[in-house]
Amino acid sequence: MSARPWALVPAKGFAQSKSRLSAVLNEPEREALARGFLIHVLDVLAASDAIGERVVVTDSDTVAEIARRHGAISVRDEASSLGAIVDHALRGVVAGGARGAIVFMSDLPELAPSDVRTLAGFLGERDVVAVPDLRGEGTNALALASPLAFPTCFGHADSFTRHLARARALGLRVGVHTSDRLGFDVDVPSDLASLRKRNRASRVSAA
Repeated sequence: MSARPWALVPAKGFAQSKSRLSAVLNEPEREALARGFLIHVLDVLAASDAIGERVVVTDSDTVAEIARRHGAISVRDEASSLGAIVDHALRGVVAGGARGAIVFMSDLPELAPSDVRTLAGFLGERDVVAVPDLRGEGTNALALASPLAFPTCFGHADSFTRHLARARALGLRVGVHTSDRLGFDVDVPSDLASLRKRNRASRVSAA
């Protein structure tokens, strides 16, 4: 069994990604943005010595090929909802030898290796650590000391509060990690404008 947590990244096909940006980006631009985000996340995870294997769960052959090219394991979606997809994939990583896991969303343009180390370090002290988005609504990352003990709440707009409530109901040691970098994702036009303003040194294009 791996002592380091595995990273799990759910990523749908690029053509289906970022539909809420359609008012400001055309389809090829949205696909390029989603592709850049995913590659950034995979490269950051690869640069972190705190992570064991990296697993991308997807319904897309293109995404699967990118995952493999960047040294990650690719597995197919096995459910319709994001929560069920993640839970199924978590069962797979445990069967593969992971003791713990950290779920990262695929659209974190400012994720850094230090963020990954910080989250992995929390797993010695907490059973569940949730990272909210900057709105305090969604969950951008979720660290799980025992992945099989915790059905996730991904796919709900208020997944962050649901994750906290579920962890407490199960009697698990729960923590919250707020981070300007980890909390920043790009879902709506105002997020894209923020990405351009932040103008971080990154391989990810703001389009």
